[in-house]
Amino acid sequence: MASEAERAPILQSMDNQTVGRAQISHLEDTPAYRVLASTGLLTTKYRKKSFEEIFTGVDYVANSTKSNDMCERCKYGYYCCPILGCIVYGCTHTEVFIPAGHVGLFQDGELNYRFAQPGMHNIASIWIQHVGTEKLPANNQLQHGNRVILVVEQGYIGLASDNGQPVLLPPGIHVWTSETLRYSKSVPLDQHLLYLGPFTLITVDEGYCAVTQNNGKQQILPGGHTHLLSHKNWRFQKLLTLKVQTDDLQSINATSADNIIMLIASTVTWKIVDAMMAATMGAETMSASGQGAVPAEMNKLRQDVLKQAIASLASFVGGVNYSDSFHMAAKAQHISHNAPRREAAARAEPEEEAKCVDNPLYDTARMTDCVKHANYTTNAYGVEILSINIVSAVPVDEELTKALACGAVASAQALQAETAARGQAKATRIDAEAVAVKTRIAAEGAAQATVTRAKSSAESARLVAEGQKKSADLLATSQVAVDLARIDKSAALMGNNQKYFFVEEPGYLSNLVLKGSAAKGPKANFFG
Repeated sequence: MASEAERAPILQSMDNQTVGRAQISHLEDTPAYRVLASTGLLTTKYRKKSFEEIFTGVDYVANSTKSNDMCERCKYGYYCCPILGCIVYGCTHTEVFIPAGHVGLFQDGELNYRFAQPGMHNIASIWIQHVGTEKLPANNQLQHGNRVILVVEQGYIGLASDNGQPVLLPPGIHVWTSETLRYSKSVPLDQHLLYLGPFTLITVDEGYCAVTQNNGKQQILPGGHTHLLSHKNWRFQKLLTLKVQTDDLQSINATSADNIIMLIASTVTWKIVDAMMAATMGAETMSASGQGAVPAEMNKLRQDVLKQAIASLASFVGGVNYSDSFHMAAKAQHISHNAPRREAAARAEPEEEAKCVDNPLYDTARMTDCVKHANYTTNAYGVEILSINIVSAVPVDEELTKALACGAVASAQALQAETAARGQAKATRIDAEAVAVKTRIAAEGAAQATVTRAKSSAESARLVAEGQKKSADLLATSQVAVDLARIDKSAALMGNNQKYFFVEEPGYLSNLVLKGSAAKGPKANFFG
């Protein structure tokens, strides 16, 4: 069985190969690599899975140690006979140490080019020549005669040519032995436009499209993808943005329908809705001389849009009576005084009321018609105007401007007075409503108090009557109590200063007081 020391290099080599295969499986996981791989343009036959696979059977592997070198020197008398032993050993042996990450460059007796692995080498040959030791470069080749080692980093494409045919090398370590295969350069994939020999790789962002010419036929490539132009005569020309554009229109002098000249500043918002039509009918895709690059900006298309927007805006202003806005505030104030008349005017003349409320230059409905008028032309070359907005419109005549300013001040003062009067009227109405509410609450309180007092008196009388009834019921159960009550009532009838005279005999009084027979005896006459 192999010892632990002998198995260690084997296991290490197997681990490196496993890691190499795992890394290679993820080397082309980006859209740019997938596009190239799907068209079969990536050449992987020269790629190695690990560093150890660089070295073939003709190359040298590390085969020595310090103790082995010492033993070999002793065989040739290196130490016993220094002069002769050193000469003989030096002519017949080559001792080289290759550091890790480096490659040794050798030539054998037939002048063949060979590589040597990192480590200690002791080569017993009189014809072997050590040319040098090189470190593996990144994105560059290590060339030794007709043998080449190339390291292409992730995110790059190695560009080479073999007998005039392009060779695209993906990321990894590539090794070849060829008299015709020549490496050119490594191209980074972080650019939106890459020229790979006769091929062109284009990455188009979302919100854009690419305009290309394939043998004179225009082709539009959509955004959000990577595209490959597969031959020399399929050329990229320019990028068209599909984003919303907002431009300032140049200040123009426009004449209204009532012959008032105004200086108008405005903006226009637009976008490309049909890229094919815009590229075919509106954008510049070839230089006038047929040579040189096509301008990247959409200058011609933009100028066409701005000119059409200005023409439509001038047409809109020419149909507006600017003097309608002179008395706008006064008309609005007049209508607000009388609501019934305002409603009647709204039913009879809605357009007239709209004129009294809005400045005709900022009429949304009319401006929408202006945009439609512009789109009638711009849709012919794939552009849609979203809005045209007037920022300012100032009469050129300064005297007219002063008159308008005075009218605006007067209208503002009238509106301020009207607002104050309305506020005062509203305050008076609120005070009157408060007094009415207070009076109503006081009346409701008095009525509620009277009802409460009446209910209290009735309840009191009911309780007194119930008490008297209960008292009479109790008296009826005892004759003595009845007699005592009769005496008490009789005494109460007499009072302190009253005198009673009876015409009957003296014994009648005792009967009246004690027996209560006054109701049964003869009728008495008395004088108080």
